[in-house]
Amino acid sequence: MAVSDFVLYRLARNWPSPVAGRVAQLGAEAGTEKADIAYAQHQFDRKVRLGLGLAVTDLDVLEIGCGHGGISCYLASVGARRVVGIDVNAKNLGYATRLVEHHARRLGGAKLPLHFAECDARKMCFADGSFDMVVADNLFEHVMDPMEMLTECRRVLRPGGQLVIPLFSSIYSKFGLHLKHGLKLPWANVVFSEATILRAMQRLARENPRLYEIYPGLANNPKRVRDVRRYGDLNSITYKSFKRMARESGFQLQSFRPVPTLFGIFVRRLPVLRRSIVMDVLSTGASAVLRKP
Repeated sequence: MAVSDFVLYRLARNWPSPVAGRVAQLGAEAGTEKADIAYAQHQFDRKVRLGLGLAVTDLDVLEIGCGHGGISCYLASVGARRVVGIDVNAKNLGYATRLVEHHARRLGGAKLPLHFAECDARKMCFADGSFDMVVADNLFEHVMDPMEMLTECRRVLRPGGQLVIPLFSSIYSKFGLHLKHGLKLPWANVVFSEATILRAMQRLARENPRLYEIYPGLANNPKRVRDVRRYGDLNSITYKSFKRMARESGFQLQSFRPVPTLFGIFVRRLPVLRRSIVMDVLSTGASAVLRKP
């Protein structure tokens, strides 16, 4: 065994779980139906607590990659005229529908102006200029052709419409590898090779077979980190490449804010470092608002 393999494996075995708090909060382990149902409600409750940062009153809003539906449900409950949530995962859309039905019962049977559809955000069935706002949360790192999706988002927006991205991760951000349930430690790809990371994950999965349920690609001799995910949906986006693609797709960048780590709070005060890959590393993600001229 190479030294790097041994070091990473031992670190991963002993690193505190970054999802332990979430598991305790949801009261269920990842990958279970109980966790999925609880997560849908968690999405909604979190947005109620934190908001979107932008008004949606009387707007037609599309959420792409809506997943469990909590954000779409929130948008429909705070004044949006119409909300459509789309995702490629039919199972998650089932949880989204259950969440909406739950809230309808709480409201005495009143229906929210919301419906869900199984749809790929890279090839949407909506007419040009159908929406005032598109919301894409925790999505851009999971699309294998972000430029194609940006172009589609611009197409379905009306002039002056906004693409709102509450959060997305650079591949170099704190947990950009999206391996919190297995590898656990942050920034592994800044220090270790992809092959070393994959060997560590496979060894961890042999010891804890539940990881095969969370990362099914581990059983198929993966060649890239993205291959361990169920849909192979992890690109290598960085903040610089995101901003370049936003411009090239015809959007105006209204705002872009990395969410810094503790050390990143100090580093972002230095203009040279703030504009470099260092800010990708010293962040947990970034938010952005794009505008269609």
